[in-house]
Amino acid sequence: MLADALVDLKALAGKCASASTWPLSDDTLVDCLDATHQIAQTIAATELHLVREIDSRGLPVAQHASSTAVWLREHLRISIHAAKRMLDLAAALDQRPALNTALVTGAINTEQAAEVAAAIRELPADLGAELVDKAETVLIGQARQFEPTILRKAGQRIL
Repeated sequence: MLADALVDLKALAGKCASASTWPLSDDTLVDCLDATHQIAQTIAATELHLVREIDSRGLPVAQHASSTAVWLREHLRISIHAAKRMLDLAAALDQRPALNTALVTGAINTEQAAEVAAAIRELPADLGAELVDKAETVLIGQARQFEPTILRKAGQRIL
């Protein structure tokens, strides 16, 4: 069950955060950074899945919030801009299984996923699913090589 797994994960994350890093070799230090980053992306995907489910159930409105973004702002104490970005990316992951998989596996990070989602959203509506899927695949592949700013430029030129 997800709730039980998150309890275990929180305990393990606490152990990792309190572990000493100074005895690690240079290579192990970099490997640990890479692993931590990949895990963080998987956890971010989990958080976005939860946000999407909360939004789809209408829980924020049932709790008298004017919108899910406002509810997220208050509940997580984040900016309204961060809440809206979270909602946008959660919706994109729900609609784009390949993008979701790339984030869940840590192949790309949340910033890159947001850029891919934005590029896909900007494609002409009459393009057709096959070409949209192909553009998404190309951009996910490029995300493995490029940081978000360069990926944004690639997304603008994808056609």
